[in-house]
Amino acid sequence: MKIAYPYPSYWPYVRRGAERCIHDFSGYLAGQGHDVEIITSTPGRPRVAYDGDVKVTYLRQISHPLMYQYIPRFRIAAYGMDASRHLVRERPDVAHLLSFSYVNLAPLLRTMLDMPFAFHVIMRNHYWGTRYQRLAYANLIRSADIVFALTRGGADAITAEHGVPCEVLSPPVDTRHFRPVVKRDTTNPVVLFPADLADPRKGGPLLFKAWNRVHAECPEAVLALAGPVGMAGYSQDRGERLFSQLQLVKDPKARDQIDFRGPGDRDGLPRWYAEASVTVLPSVEEAFGMVLVESLACGTPVVASSFDGPGEIVTDPRIGATVALRDWSDLDNTKLVDDLAVALLTAIDLSRQPETVDACRAHAEQWSLERIGAHAEDMLSSIVGARRSRQKRSA
Repeated sequence: MKIAYPYPSYWPYVRRGAERCIHDFSGYLAGQGHDVEIITSTPGRPRVAYDGDVKVTYLRQISHPLMYQYIPRFRIAAYGMDASRHLVRERPDVAHLLSFSYVNLAPLLRTMLDMPFAFHVIMRNHYWGTRYQRLAYANLIRSADIVFALTRGGADAITAEHGVPCEVLSPPVDTRHFRPVVKRDTTNPVVLFPADLADPRKGGPLLFKAWNRVHAECPEAVLALAGPVGMAGYSQDRGERLFSQLQLVKDPKARDQIDFRGPGDRDGLPRWYAEASVTVLPSVEEAFGMVLVESLACGTPVVASSFDGPGEIVTDPRIGATVALRDWSDLDNTKLVDDLAVALLTAIDLSRQPETVDACRAHAEQWSLERIGAHAEDMLSSIVGARRSRQKRSA
């Protein structure tokens, strides 16, 4: 199959879940012998590169600072038009679109070129800013040959809202890369927070408040901040948000036990996960939570919300603990601060149990790249096969 992945940004220049999904899916499919192209964008001159066997086409990005300030969405809208023209030229057998790809002409391409496409819903709530965006999103869902969501709960919500069948295609995790590469030091437990502190949905302030109690009961623990503070090109946060959040840690000794690591790189992440006693993601509106599965694959228990995507991942008390974080208001709930602290202390104790590493890794295997990648290949092959059958009947 000739498979196209259009998306305006690409790993590792922007390290978020969508870019990581595209990187892993495309690499797996290319490894299976398929012709895979990622269609993305870059400032400066357009170019073509290769990520292993995957062709990466960089379209020219409109990225003038004034554009960001006055009409920030024009850049990705322009990308959508350029990507659509590229699809017309290349004529892939199938396009795999994720939310925010902005290839809003995909339904028209499907009709004119008989180009099937899959549409992958990657957010719980999209908060489209205009009526056109809402209509375009709904049209993509209703016109797609197949619709995916990241979890069963997410798929059921799409079916209820849009009246179309929705399959589950979770983000894959390469469990050969993410594995227990080192033995953790449980006498100095590390609480790892790998999310973006500039994203209010990730629960950074809630975590800092809970850290006061965690430190009081476990003063040798370290809070490792291993995420960015605003994604380049998407947030202009210069650290003010982080500074204001740090003021929530009242005890100077507790503040001294915070380690600012930055986002690191993919090669170093398995060590950070494996060294940690617990990975925490106290977020709301989380469609999945890839960092949770990565942590589990490295043998480290997790703490996250009991709702949405994390609630469908952390389903076994042997691999972590959950907190009832349902919506934005819960991120400012005093009781839930205490609940988060208790969950973290519970997970620290769990990390000291010798059977925890194997339990976590076994739980993570259901999202392995081999398992999920094969499922993606089967689904994309099915809609390409359906198109070829239509063409034979009409010939």
